[in-house]
Amino acid sequence: MLFRNHLVVTAAVTVSTIGYIDIALPLWLVVVSIVFGSLLPDVDHPSSTIGKRVLFISIPLSAIFGHRQITHSIWPILCVAWLVNFNNSTSSAIVLCLSIGYLSHLLGDFFTDSGIPFFWPLSFRFKSPLPVATGGPFEYLIAYGLFISSLLV
Repeated sequence: MLFRNHLVVTAAVTVSTIGYIDIALPLWLVVVSIVFGSLLPDVDHPSSTIGKRVLFISIPLSAIFGHRQITHSIWPILCVAWLVNFNNSTSSAIVLCLSIGYLSHLLGDFFTDSGIPFFWPLSFRFKSPLPVATGGPFEYLIAYGLFISSLLV
């Protein structure tokens, strides 16, 4: 999924979930954390929006794992959650926001023809029963459809 459509899906997920969780953070920090979290799965791609800015991370990740492998699985979220001290409510809230963004990225890529290896290193990829080509017209339809649906819920 393209960067701009990931942002639209992230906005849809945020609008759908933000009212159901209690986050004791300033709104700007919630938004920044969620958006940053939505960029993180593509850190393994040196040409991605985030990958270009951290080539010292994205190039080795790409060389070792390839794109849409470990960073498109559940393991990075679980590792970060484990490393953060959950006794600190600010850290917990930021991790929650990062996770919302991260999972929204995975949701977007679930709809593409490549799918996501949610339980990497298992090779099975989860994908929509009707996957779409990255950057194709149906990708936009899904992203904006999710966003409009989130406004109606």
